Amino acid sequence: MNAKLKNARTDRWHIMTNFRYTQDGWAKFHLNDAQKNTQYPTDANYQPEFNKYEGALALDGPINDYLGLMVSYGRQYSKIPLYSGYNLVDPSSNAYKERRAQYRENENYLVKLNMAGSEGFEADLSAIYAPYTQSLFRANVRNSDYDVTNGGLDVIYNMQNALSFGMLKNTVSYRQTHSGIDNAEYYAYTWCATPTGAIDWSSGGTSAACGGSTAQEGSRGVSDITKSDIGIKSALYFDEIVAGETEHNLKVGAEAEYTSAKLEFDGGITFSNPSLDITAQGSKEDGIIEGEQYARNKMDYGAVERSKDYYTAALFLEDEIAYDRFTFRPGVRVSTDSLTDNVDTAPRLFANADVFNDRFLNFYGGYNRYYGTQILGYAVYKYQADSYTRTGWNAPWVLGQAYPSVYEYKHLKTPYSDELSVGGSVNVVDTLFKIDYANRKHRDQIKSRYEYDTASTTFNYRNTNDGKTDYWGVTLSASKNYDIGASKHISELSATRSDTKSNLMGTNAFSSNVYEHGANPQSATHVTYNGEVISVDDLPASQFNSPWVVTYSHLARIGNSLRISGVAWYQKGGSGLRRISGTGADDPAGLATRIFEETKYKDVFNVDLSVHYDVKFGEHVLTFGMEILNLLNRKNDASMTGNSTAFATTYTDEYSMGRQFYASLRYEY
Repeated sequence: MNAKLKNARTDRWHIMTNFRYTQDGWAKFHLNDAQKNTQYPTDANYQPEFNKYEGALALDGPINDYLGLMVSYGRQYSKIPLYSGYNLVDPSSNAYKERRAQYRENENYLVKLNMAGSEGFEADLSAIYAPYTQSLFRANVRNSDYDVTNGGLDVIYNMQNALSFGMLKNTVSYRQTHSGIDNAEYYAYTWCATPTGAIDWSSGGTSAACGGSTAQEGSRGVSDITKSDIGIKSALYFDEIVAGETEHNLKVGAEAEYTSAKLEFDGGITFSNPSLDITAQGSKEDGIIEGEQYARNKMDYGAVERSKDYYTAALFLEDEIAYDRFTFRPGVRVSTDSLTDNVDTAPRLFANADVFNDRFLNFYGGYNRYYGTQILGYAVYKYQADSYTRTGWNAPWVLGQAYPSVYEYKHLKTPYSDELSVGGSVNVVDTLFKIDYANRKHRDQIKSRYEYDTASTTFNYRNTNDGKTDYWGVTLSASKNYDIGASKHISELSATRSDTKSNLMGTNAFSSNVYEHGANPQSATHVTYNGEVISVDDLPASQFNSPWVVTYSHLARIGNSLRISGVAWYQKGGSGLRRISGTGADDPAGLATRIFEETKYKDVFNVDLSVHYDVKFGEHVLTFGMEILNLLNRKNDASMTGNSTAFATTYTDEYSMGRQFYASLRYEY
């Protein structure tokens, strides 16, 4: 669904400003025993100290009889004080934590100019700039500060012109998006903690080669992804055409887009597997602390600069046909792109039957195909590291696994989704009852794996279209608008049952042939799941949908000033997937398998409530608002629980936020 930004109003100038705020004193936390007992929280999700601010300012009105202008600015900001997960040691040999803070900021700038000309001509030009920044650090890693930046600029020109036989609509757009991670360091290390030596802190891990705990330090490299798009779309909407007993509303159009994508990564090196050695000589840049220790493993992420320019083009045709109480909307979209040179045809079809021709009883359904754009990520954004080992600080680094820096994609077909939907609605006693069924088959999805070349002892990266995902869902709903005296109400109750199956989990995440040729060979084709050896392609997808979701929403307008709205929802916990340490039974080729087990998520029930009250004086409106999330202060457990009797697995309870209040103030003129 495409949302259209509203035009500036032309009756007079309007102004709106609002402010929304919450803090830790207005929230309840449900913590597990470990979180309750810690004095030094390191996780932003469970930090009992925070402030969050949201504000916006907007102005719109007429410049003259033909032009309207809208400008707005919005900002969200939060500061979260945390502690380091590592222990520092003061001059008196006392351990202490380092107090730090994380920051998040989201801004939105908007300018829109709209014009209404004569003879059916309308146009508007809008620009939206939306930067997002985070200043973060890794809790257990010293000197690991990094900044995350996202966002971009959109400039859109829309025009529509009334013709003698219809309406012509044109859109010209420019979009530039940016995503970057700026790490403060080029090198990342795992050291042996040496309280009286160079590494006077600990990150909590242990190592036999260290004779005690380990300490982590640093971060890895700077990456920057930019993507620029220039697009044009033109659609012609014909006036209604009557042919016999049918009425036709025909739409035909074309669109084209040019994209330039670029990845820049300055590289980075990660050292691990440390060993104490007082004879060690060398530099820290080679993973050595003189007279103390050295790293035996190295991952070298080489610098990458990769760009790709490509285009997409499409033609589309649609006809909405009305005959008596029936409506049909057949259509087709034909598209191509220069990445694969594929020509893809996507049919579109929708039908509706108004059984009694009075909107009392309707049956409807449709079939649509949609093609994706995931191939771009495989053409530009992929990179890997080369793996090295050494047996001593003065021994040479030996290349263990080299990975390709270029990934083939020309042979790929365009991933697509086929969607079949059917449903019906009936209006009884002014209540609309609906049932909707959707079935989506995602095909030609991209699956990736490393294939080992025995002759060269290297790995080749291969992309295929072997992935597939199936989804089905049924939704029952009832909605009603009604008045009770001086109050007006809108109520809706819905329940959705759904299921998803996918073969992407096994190959994309786990079935690399790297496993078969490492130091401890493991199967790349089979795993142990719930105690049984199965094909890796039969591993279920991780949980990303709930089998049952039931929602009730209610909006009440009391008089002209008070609005009360609430949402209650129940979500049944679905299945998940969890990796278990160790190895399972052998596969048919005699290789040990990795172990996975089914997990269960807990059921969740929640109620959110909001109240807003308007104070009006003339054309001025001041609105006081209060939102209460998790009104009942439910202790909803977001963690997984083990479901397999074959493994003794312990899971830590993780609870979502308890009751939380937001206060808001809005002024509008």
